[in-house]
Amino acid sequence: MYQPNYNIKKWVGPVELEPIEHVYIHKTTGRRYKSVTTVLGMVEPHFDSEGVSEAIVRQSDEKKNPIYLGMNKDQILDYWQELNDRANEYGSHVHDTIEYYLLSNKTWVPDDELQRKAIAGYESLGLNEGQTMWPERIMFAEAYNLAGMSDLIIDLDNEHFQVVDWKTNKEFNFVNKYRYETLHKPFDHLQNCQYSIYTLQLSVYAYMYELEFPNKKCVSITIGYWDKVEETMVKIPIMYLKTEAKKLLELYKYKTML
Repeated sequence: MYQPNYNIKKWVGPVELEPIEHVYIHKTTGRRYKSVTTVLGMVEPHFDSEGVSEAIVRQSDEKKNPIYLGMNKDQILDYWQELNDRANEYGSHVHDTIEYYLLSNKTWVPDDELQRKAIAGYESLGLNEGQTMWPERIMFAEAYNLAGMSDLIIDLDNEHFQVVDWKTNKEFNFVNKYRYETLHKPFDHLQNCQYSIYTLQLSVYAYMYELEFPNKKCVSITIGYWDKVEETMVKIPIMYLKTEAKKLLELYKYKTML
């Protein structure tokens, strides 16, 4: 059904992701790198889970979401954690499926229906697979002591590349759905929503890859959003905010030097 691609390669470099502590470590020096996703927390408004759960408990039963009836604050927090754990497990299954499929040069036979649908979803994106594909590619920047992992980097040729990432969260919002809430300064021109956060994240990955290979330029960033209800993959183009990416790294560097 799918044609093998023998230009798909496993990246092996000096930095690896330690799976237990989930930290990036240099194999030779032992240096640890802060993750890009953690750095994004500097500009993303904090969700006050304690305050929100307490507010839910104080609501009258008539106004309360039936899910929370009879729950105290700790039970609500535990319920949210359980939902988060399930979502992470589901997301890992989709991510791992596409990774195995690509690293097998598209010869791996899936074990279950979700895996088959995830592979079909990947193929439906119609990506330009270019010259070389690097699934789970780690980028790191010594100057900023940062590292991150892109789900897929595609070298289109010797000078151009694209960044691809899989997202499996329940919702994908292009605007803040509660009120016009923005990210923290100096990124308050961006709304606090998945689109903005992912745009920053993937733009940083693109910028870090350009730092590693100064002769290369990012020409596109794409999100493959997995719709859990339809069990299909949706292609979402993302802007390359190079200026904002550099600004975020410089902000992190400045704050860690204080």
